[in-house]
Parts: sequence; C-alpha cells; structure tokens
Amino acid sequence: MNVHVELESRYLRRAKFVYNARRRRDAAAGIPGLFAEPAWDILLDVYIALKSGREIQVSSVCIEAGVPSTTILRWLTRLELEGVIYRAADNVDGRRRYVRLTDAGEALMNRMLDVIDWPA
Repeated sequence: MNVHVELESRYLRRAKFVYNARRRRDAAAGIPGLFAEPAWDILLDVYIALKSGREIQVSSVCIEAGVPSTTILRWLTRLELEGVIYRAADNVDGRRRYVRLTDAGEALMNRMLDVIDWPA
C-alpha cells in the first residue's frame, strides 16, 4: 500500500475515533455544553469531511458542535483569523457557505492527531 494513502487513512480513523469519543463523553455527562470545545469540534468536523471527500456547510458545523450558533460563528471567525479554515460560497446557491481547512489547518490537525494516544 502507498505510504501516503496509509497515513491519510490512519489520520481519518484517528479523527473519527476522537470525534465519536467526544460525543459519547458528552452524552454520558448528560449536561449539554459542559465539556464544550468549539474550536476542536469544528476542526475535527471539517477535517473528517476533508478526508472523507465531502463538503461541510457552516450550518452543519453549528448543529454538530452542539453549542449556540453564535458561539460557533465567533469560533469560525477566530479560526479564519488564525489561518486554519476559510469559508467558501456555494457556486449554485449563494446563501450556502462551506467551511474548509487551509493547508495550514490540515497540517495543524495532522500534528494534533499525531500526538493523541489511541487504541486503534
């Protein structure tokens, strides 16, 4: 197998594992927003979308993070200012916007996923 393909697959599996573990932890707590980490949730969500070959809309990021949309929109602005994501308009429906990782954002997520110890 191509080493690059294997590395990409490992990163995607690790990101999905972390994403799902966070959702299980939050559900077990039973207190919405108690362990909120909006920036991390956004980056995981957008990273998984990128590695899965799909687009993610701003509205989906808001829903998946489980925190108020105003909070997510503030974090999206912060992450844009940090240069790790950008928002892009849909060419067909101008009301729809997508969130994408920049090259720097993808490199950041790869570094973060490299330092996470995981069982898989």
